[in-house]
Amino acid sequence: MRGKLKEGASIVGVGCTRFGDLLETPEIKGLSMQELAAMAAQEAMEDANISPQELDAVFVGHAMVHSTQLPGTYSQLSKWIGAQFKAGVHFEAQCSTTNVGAAMAAMAIASGVYEKVLVVGLEATRTRVKDMSPYERVPISTEEAWAWTDYAVNQAYSVPQGYEIFSVYNGLVALGYCRKYGIAIEDYDRAMFELCRTRRLHGAMNPKAILQETLEDEAARLGFSDPWEFWKSRFNPFVAWPCRIRNVVTVADGASAMVLVRKDAARYHSEAPVDLLGFGIAYSDLPWYDKDPSLWPIDRLAWQRAYQMSGVSPRELDYLHTHDCSNIVGMCNAELSGYIPEGKWTQYARDGRLRYDGDRPMSTHGGRHAFGHAWAASAGADTYEAVLQMRGEAGRRQIRPWPETCAIHTHGYAMISTVLILRRC
Repeated sequence: MRGKLKEGASIVGVGCTRFGDLLETPEIKGLSMQELAAMAAQEAMEDANISPQELDAVFVGHAMVHSTQLPGTYSQLSKWIGAQFKAGVHFEAQCSTTNVGAAMAAMAIASGVYEKVLVVGLEATRTRVKDMSPYERVPISTEEAWAWTDYAVNQAYSVPQGYEIFSVYNGLVALGYCRKYGIAIEDYDRAMFELCRTRRLHGAMNPKAILQETLEDEAARLGFSDPWEFWKSRFNPFVAWPCRIRNVVTVADGASAMVLVRKDAARYHSEAPVDLLGFGIAYSDLPWYDKDPSLWPIDRLAWQRAYQMSGVSPRELDYLHTHDCSNIVGMCNAELSGYIPEGKWTQYARDGRLRYDGDRPMSTHGGRHAFGHAWAASAGADTYEAVLQMRGEAGRRQIRPWPETCAIHTHGYAMISTVLILRRC
């Protein structure tokens, strides 16, 4: 049947490095990109109880070749991860990369061509190669990182200094949302404060997050007894009014990986496999929206396709992550998914319902702000967290009862909307 997988596919192994800075973060400091990717891949394969030579194929993706100088990513990593002579492909779908890879792997498995596929995503958005050396790295400036990222959009819409993603992806969407639902800017700001507190709490409980300090602790460290006063201070400026710097991404270096196998073979590799029930993918380009900046047609299509393929309805979801490079776009997608009622996310955030111990938990790894954002690796990190939650392995941030059905939504620079629907076997 069109739009359905003929054979089931399951995730039996996941891996993820600490997200951080290759020049500073202890767990990954000094690693080459090859070593970073191999670290995530090894964790996923060990988790799946599978050796590299048992794999049929390896799909490797990353977006910013400029920072890694690894244009033929698969071939350059094959020996590092022990998968030489296997089938492989380099691909990229910007920030949806790893989860698009999961969909590609599921289709390859459903076709009967492959039975065991490793998907790896890697990225360096804080550091880049120094001169032409693959092993020496230097910091990337914010301007440079965004200019490189901007190469992904239609050049007819770009400008010499880079497309103004912050204003379009944050301010205009926020203003459109507030106008649509009659929300005062002050109330919106307070809801964003509470949402950030939740994400920072999740990050503080996650040893792989780039930011492991709660918002309250950060405020105290900077001399504020009241976190709300800190939120409104010069330490948290607007990047695109009414959105502040702590409502957006924290760039990171990192890698993630997952192993997918045929559903009927999943129990041979894992005591707790997770089925990939369905996915939805929709591609577009600028401009991202029409008259309503809070409604993005590509996301609506991706959600519809994922629900149709999986046979899952929104009311069955126990956990959700939406792409929150921009917190407001992530919340718009939470409502579009049906997980949160339309026009209600601000209330849900203020009431603590989006926390790991709330009734509508979201982004328990910390999201793009607290966990960090390593472009092509981030979608895999989101899936990594969902799998941990479904297995009951998320530690202090564990959702109870363990979620059975999860949805992971990602944006590839807001042009590649991808949704995975996962279910605990």
